[in-house]
Amino acid sequence: MKSLLAKYALHKAVGVCLGEHEISVSKVAFTPLGPVEVASASEPYSPNDLADVLKKLLEPLLGPKRRVPVAVGLPGSRLFFGTRPIAAGSGEPTAEAILQKALCSPTISIDDLTADVLVGNVHKTPVASVAACRKKYMAGVVAALDRLGVRPARAEPSPCALVRTATAQRKYPRRSKTTLCVFLGATQGLAAMVAGGQPLAWKTFALPAGAEGAAILSAARTLQTQGKNYGVESSLDYAVIHGRADLHERLRQERLPSELGIRVVWQDGPALDGAAMAYGLATGCLNQNAKAFDLARLLKARASMWEIFPWWDLAYASLLVAWLGVTLFAHSMKLEASYAAVRAQSSSHKHLNTGESKNLEKNTGNLAKKVEAVYKYLDSRILWTEYTRDISVRLPTEAVLSTFTGEWILESGRKGRKPKKSLLVRAVVPQTADGSTPREIDEFLEELRNDPLLQRDFGSVELTDIKRSLSRDRKSTVAAFTVVCLPKANGSAKRSASGAAGKKCGKGKK
Repeated sequence: MKSLLAKYALHKAVGVCLGEHEISVSKVAFTPLGPVEVASASEPYSPNDLADVLKKLLEPLLGPKRRVPVAVGLPGSRLFFGTRPIAAGSGEPTAEAILQKALCSPTISIDDLTADVLVGNVHKTPVASVAACRKKYMAGVVAALDRLGVRPARAEPSPCALVRTATAQRKYPRRSKTTLCVFLGATQGLAAMVAGGQPLAWKTFALPAGAEGAAILSAARTLQTQGKNYGVESSLDYAVIHGRADLHERLRQERLPSELGIRVVWQDGPALDGAAMAYGLATGCLNQNAKAFDLARLLKARASMWEIFPWWDLAYASLLVAWLGVTLFAHSMKLEASYAAVRAQSSSHKHLNTGESKNLEKNTGNLAKKVEAVYKYLDSRILWTEYTRDISVRLPTEAVLSTFTGEWILESGRKGRKPKKSLLVRAVVPQTADGSTPREIDEFLEELRNDPLLQRDFGSVELTDIKRSLSRDRKSTVAAFTVVCLPKANGSAKRSASGAAGKKCGKGKK
């Protein structure tokens, strides 16, 4: 699947690793499943035939239009590389200032060098890494590429590309802040102190047969000893050894991990060779936002409009607009179909076709008013059956209910006229021997005033009348009383009714 995607990939890049005696190239296609190497080659060269070898290796990979970006890797022997802590409040460091302090040779002039600087943090300590090479050498490489119609996208140290390849293949442990990376080749090795995916320092060493462990240990201790110069105050967390899988078992038997004093992780690749470096250069070529050196920044020609124009942003925006256009068009077509169906249904109704829309609106308004009146009645009506059951239960045992009258006149709609609501209860109880008001009347009044059903619709419960008369059998005297229940709003009516009841009660007692 990767090979098929790589064949039609739009993102491709070429990495060129310049060794001491060999040039290695790698072409990588970027697919959704990750980068895929589609071509690679190596060719020996001498300084005099650099341009011819580059032409021989790059022409089959670049094509006639030369639009594939190219990244160049410079050998460590041609470079000066160092990392120094930045003093607080010193401002943004420059490559020239760091080189002036680092180089103490009277034979080297800073004006003869091309340099670049990267700023980072090691254990929360700000540091600056600077890489430099002779301007004459870098200008010759840029001129050789320019004759091929190639403007290098980036020129960086090859060890940086090798570290990038190693970290991309397998992430280092999360808790590791500073890692020792050892890359083994056929006859040489490279030890690099890495923090945050960027090398702080490196050291190349010979790898003699039978004494590989001693050579690795010597290079590692040299970097550990000089760690304070790079801003590394603590010891290393891990050591990762890449390449030369045939040596791993023997190095374990020679107790290399215990000699290093840190945990050792063994990896089969990448090894210290030009192919791995060229692959790392190609994978990092298109990621221009990543922190990386560019020693050809001031020597190469200005980028053309074709190179700096955000083609992929334009393509993404165009696809997004096209997708939105198609979605909105499909939605509009769906709305048109729905509108046509509604129009067809409307044309089938006779009343809509006769043009009597005003009459329909009038009928609709009348129906709405009727429905509103029904809802208003249902919300404000009084269920008198609840009162008949409730009052019959609360009536004293000796009392006889003679009259139950409930009145609820709805609002007529006229201004100034309020709805009427009242409840009248008449009952008869036996008269006491001494002629006083029977206590059953007071108990009944107290029951009604505490009744929650009456409190919901009527706030006032008053006794309005008491009359004494003979019973139907003419053998005993009874007291007939009247109770009137009114809403709270009729305060004046309640007071007048209460006064009238008091007068009649007094007259009865006389």
